[in-house]
Amino acid sequence: MEKIMIISSDGHATGRVDDYGPYLDPEFREEYDDYCVEFKKQPRYAFDPEVFKLRADPDVVEEWDREVNAAGVMEGKWDMDVRLAEMDKHGVVADIIFPDFGKPFELHSATQGAKEGAKPLGFKHKQASDRAYNRWLVDFTSPAPERFANVAMIEFDDVDAAIADLHWAKEQGFKGVLCPMFETNEPLFDKKFDPVWSTIEDLGLILNSHGGMSSTNRSGERDIAVDSMPHPACILPIMARHIEFFTHEILDQLIFCGVFERHPNLKVVFTEQGSAWVRPKLAAADYTWKGSYVRSDLRDVVKHSPTEYFQRQCWIGSSLLSRHEVAIRHDIGIDKMMIGTDFPHLEGMWHPSVTEYLRATFGVNHVPVDEARPMMGTTAAKVFDFDLDKLAPIVERIGPDADVVLSEPGSDLYPRGDVHKPAAGALV
Repeated sequence: MEKIMIISSDGHATGRVDDYGPYLDPEFREEYDDYCVEFKKQPRYAFDPEVFKLRADPDVVEEWDREVNAAGVMEGKWDMDVRLAEMDKHGVVADIIFPDFGKPFELHSATQGAKEGAKPLGFKHKQASDRAYNRWLVDFTSPAPERFANVAMIEFDDVDAAIADLHWAKEQGFKGVLCPMFETNEPLFDKKFDPVWSTIEDLGLILNSHGGMSSTNRSGERDIAVDSMPHPACILPIMARHIEFFTHEILDQLIFCGVFERHPNLKVVFTEQGSAWVRPKLAAADYTWKGSYVRSDLRDVVKHSPTEYFQRQCWIGSSLLSRHEVAIRHDIGIDKMMIGTDFPHLEGMWHPSVTEYLRATFGVNHVPVDEARPMMGTTAAKVFDFDLDKLAPIVERIGPDADVVLSEPGSDLYPRGDVHKPAAGALV
């Protein structure tokens, strides 16, 4: 039977809290020992039941604890044997790796941090955390480097340091760099950052904008009046819309402030922030560029239409994928969408089965195999420069049969979650 190659554009990995000590710069290690003691005083990880209940109903928490935690699946965040076994089980040949909660000096997950009023790390500690995580990630993926595209965490505040870290990342085999959070008084389009964008271009790295990790407003994204909310369940819907706005604004700033014009070889992937939003945003942006009352000399700076820049330089990491987004795939762009499993998150397509999730989104839409292939793997392979010769035997060994993964399910496999999310829906 005809096999199909699945490459996930969105996976997450972190070390255990004790794993990072050897990877930290020496001047931070004594302080980090004290941090580890504090970290272990209470449940911290998003999949710990005491934390998970902040965002999910008791029945969901109980099912997750029974079927995922107790089965040891979450160990795949930091145990490569478990990670590869899960990938093989679900037919995922390769994965683009982003960080997750649990990086050095990070005491609260996003939801827990909003509830606790947690303050962000200062630059020096954030930089030390990023560098330790990057070093750990190199070792974590070293048993099977052909199956992973690592994304480096780098702060841009210190431009010279950022450029040095970018060169280190390239030498270590990283395929991309995470677009960080910016201060509003030093926006990403500030000419200060042009040497960073040029370095990313020259090194052939991919700039990755990821929901909840990239933002045009570092301080405002989670500046939510939690104490005024009538119930803790209100936190996540409001926080998600903050995240969505400030993450999507990255595209506006790249286009309308001339970053794409100045850096025509800068390649950007927008991951875990929906897919359908791109079309109305580009339609509105094209009208602003040419048909509105906005001064026409804008086109002296922005010389091409927003859609032209997007087509030339952008792709979408289509995790949180809905069947509605698959239905309008031609409007979004079959050659732009790259599915992501979002392992090991609740909202990902990997639990209970990647095949079943794809049947519930692709199968119900009767997507032909020639359209499914780029969305499921070949576009990601091209964008992130995977070695197809090395992946071919893995596809043959674990790849699902195309007629199975594209078959229509006989029942509603996912009554809750992103499968039924409206095409223009928010992150949650």
